[in-house]
Amino acid sequence: MSSRTYTEEEVQDLTDRVFLLKEQLEAGKIRFANQELADGFRRSYEAIRLRPDGKVDPTSLDGRIRASTLALVAMKQREDAKKSLSLVQVQEEYFAFLFREFGWLYDQMKKAQATPSAAAEVTSRHDDMMQNLSEALPEMVDAVREFWSSVGEAAGYHLQDGRQLKAVFAGDIFPAHWENAVSTAGLYVDTIILPCPITRLGTILKAAPSKQIVKVIIKHILTAMTYRDIALADVDPPIAMIVPNTDDADDEDRKGLILRATPAICAHAKYLFDRTFESVEELQKFCVHLKTVDQVMKELKRPDRLIFDTEWGKDPVQQLSMSLKENSHLLRGMDEPNAGFHVFASSIGRMPQAMGAQQAANHFGGSPFINAETSWLHFTWLLEYQGTPREDDLTNRHSMHVVRALASEAHNNLEWLGNVPAETVLEIRKRGLADELRELLGHGVSNLIGINPDNYFRTADQVVDNLDSAFRKHQQALMEARQKKLSLYGIDVGACAATGAVAVAAALTGNVTLGAISGVLGVAGLPNLKDIKTKFKQISAEDKARRESPTGLLFRHVKRR
Repeated sequence: MSSRTYTEEEVQDLTDRVFLLKEQLEAGKIRFANQELADGFRRSYEAIRLRPDGKVDPTSLDGRIRASTLALVAMKQREDAKKSLSLVQVQEEYFAFLFREFGWLYDQMKKAQATPSAAAEVTSRHDDMMQNLSEALPEMVDAVREFWSSVGEAAGYHLQDGRQLKAVFAGDIFPAHWENAVSTAGLYVDTIILPCPITRLGTILKAAPSKQIVKVIIKHILTAMTYRDIALADVDPPIAMIVPNTDDADDEDRKGLILRATPAICAHAKYLFDRTFESVEELQKFCVHLKTVDQVMKELKRPDRLIFDTEWGKDPVQQLSMSLKENSHLLRGMDEPNAGFHVFASSIGRMPQAMGAQQAANHFGGSPFINAETSWLHFTWLLEYQGTPREDDLTNRHSMHVVRALASEAHNNLEWLGNVPAETVLEIRKRGLADELRELLGHGVSNLIGINPDNYFRTADQVVDNLDSAFRKHQQALMEARQKKLSLYGIDVGACAATGAVAVAAALTGNVTLGAISGVLGVAGLPNLKDIKTKFKQISAEDKARRESPTGLLFRHVKRR
């Protein structure tokens, strides 16, 4: 058998890789799991021979050396990419672009104290503005995609290699303007990874540049702009970052996601109709023949998972009827309303979305952060359809449970969570109190996960109990502090109002005459000025410590219940 012929370019590449290996070995940066692996690698390394021109002889390299050098090159490229661009630089450039293009609208929104949704609604009423935006947005989409294609890889490497707790937002275009992602997930995880709304909506915008789509993208862009200060805050690790998911770029990525989600799509359809579907095409063919709501209902065997929107109730007829009413404009290519096609469209929309959330979380090494209840339901069903043991570790599962609890209970038992200012979370982080707050929130959750890793309702109850208990203790501490002040740090104000008032006035003002009077009172058996000053300093220190504690910072904006 004739030996392979190598080009000089291939020889040079192999030579560069071998000398990189030599450099890493001499620097002591390569470790082996056991002595057997080390001995085998040494034999392969010692077998390498150089040609007379100083380049490696390709025939002297075995598979072990070739594989290890390829891995080293990939690692070096990764490190070089991270060194060339920091996360802060990526975020600065991104927000600079947003404010350069939409700063005028953002300033008007702030001046009017309006929400992003209201600002987008007002803008949509001005035909000239909408015309200009409709013409400009497609070019902006291309510009943003080009930006992320050049920096997204480096940003992803930084986040992947970060050892902090991360949550990756999914289940919707972007957090709603009234949902403070930082004051929910940010109370537990270190970094919230948010998607870029422009890349996420870019494909839809180009395919159907309607007035409604333009309004939606303006709303989400303005919402994204509200995260600038927290994303650029001088804190490590960052609290929030905007980095697109890998499946947000274009139609090809979307098609690939649907292909990967096909088993889950067919499993979901099997649950609904109690029949097996071998492909998405087979499911579509079956669904489009069910033209009316009644026809769908006759075939539907398990209606509990026919959910288009949790806000539409649990009745499957109402769910499907509302979809026909509200979603028909989103389904193109249908000459007339088709109930079955709505079921099909939901399946090929929701299951890939759920898988995208799962894969994005795995890509960045975090846990999914899903606010939307409908999206969360489909995510839990996806996990059930996959039917395989979780590969994530206990830390990620613990994080996902607590983040889910904070997101869901912010709409139920913990409505005040959405009112926690992002500045408070930043202050907690800068004071080094994040671990203490995380311990408070997650107390007892690991035990519940061990009993049932899928019982998010019970772990949510636990998180609510943790916060309620902390709040009660905080309120009790405030009450005790007030009682201390009312009793004048040990002086019974009711029994000696006049003399007590003199002593306190002396303690607080440092008045010499009053101090002398208080000294006389001390002889009579009451605390003297020195005692009062000492206790005043003590109670002030306690007050300061309470205010600067995690619960003090967290609850200072909550009205007493």
